[in-house]
Amino acid sequence: MAARIVALICLCLALFAHAKPVKDNLPTLKHLPETVHESLRGLESQLHGGGIEGDMIFPPGFDPKTSTRGVAIYGNKQWPGNVIPYDMSAITDATDQQTIVQAMYTLMYDVATSQPNTDDRSACVYFRPREATDNVYLKIQYGNGCSAHVGYMTQFQSTMTLQKNSGPYQEGCFYSQVIQHELMHVLGFYHEQSRPDRDNYLTIDLSNVDPSMTHNFNKYAWGSTVLNQGSSYDYKSIMHYGTTAFSTNGKPTMTPRQTGVTIGDALRLSPTDIAEVRHYYNCNA
Repeated sequence: MAARIVALICLCLALFAHAKPVKDNLPTLKHLPETVHESLRGLESQLHGGGIEGDMIFPPGFDPKTSTRGVAIYGNKQWPGNVIPYDMSAITDATDQQTIVQAMYTLMYDVATSQPNTDDRSACVYFRPREATDNVYLKIQYGNGCSAHVGYMTQFQSTMTLQKNSGPYQEGCFYSQVIQHELMHVLGFYHEQSRPDRDNYLTIDLSNVDPSMTHNFNKYAWGSTVLNQGSSYDYKSIMHYGTTAFSTNGKPTMTPRQTGVTIGDALRLSPTDIAEVRHYYNCNA
C-alpha cells in the first residue's frame, strides 16, 4: 500500500511539473489507484475553523447571504482556466503533504471527463503548485480547525487552513474527505444544508444549538439571493454536515426527513457533487 501511495504522489508531481494547463487543454489524469480511506475522523474540526458555518472564510465586507449561486458562490468566482495554483510550503510534514496531494488527485479524477476505451480522464479542474508568474494562488497552511476561502478572489489571499492531527483520537484535518470538503469551498461551493429547499429534506432543531451558533443554519432563497442550478438535494454530498453539527448536548440538530438515509458521512464527492462542479466549471462531457 505504501508503494502504491508513493507511486501516486510521483505521478501527481510529474504532471504538476510538466503541465502548464489552460482551459480546454488540461492534462490527462491516469487511473486513480484504489486507496484505503480513513474513517470519519476530523469532521469535528471542520466546525471549529473560525469561519461562517464553521469553515468558510470570506473577505471583509462580503455577505454570503446576498452573494450565492445555488450551492455555489455567485459571480465570476471560478478559477480562471479551471486551474488552481497552490503554495503549501508552510506544510512541513512530508506525510501531510502527501495527504493533501492525494486528496487533490482524488477530487480531480472524480470530476474529470472519461476518455473512450481507457480508464484515463481529461481534467476538469486542476490543482498544481504555484509558479513564479502566478500572482493569485491558494495558500495552504497549518492552523486551528479546518477552513478555506470560498471561490476565486484577486483582492484577498485565498487560504486553506488545516489543523495537524494530534491527540489519542488523531483529531485534525489531515484526512482525504476533510481536505476534499475544504477544496470544494476553494472551488466555490457552500454547504448542502444551506440550500433554500433544505427544510423539505431536513428537520432543524435549534433547541440543541447554542444561540450564538444558530446563524450556521441560515438558508438562502431561490431567485433572490441564489440561483437554482437544477440539481436535487443531496444527502450524500461531501458538503453536508452530520446530524449533530453545532450541537451543545450531543442531540441531533439536523434530522433527515427521508428514512434510511445518513448525512455527513461522505468519504469522497457524490455523483451530484461531481455534476455540480462540472456544471459550474463548464466541463462538457
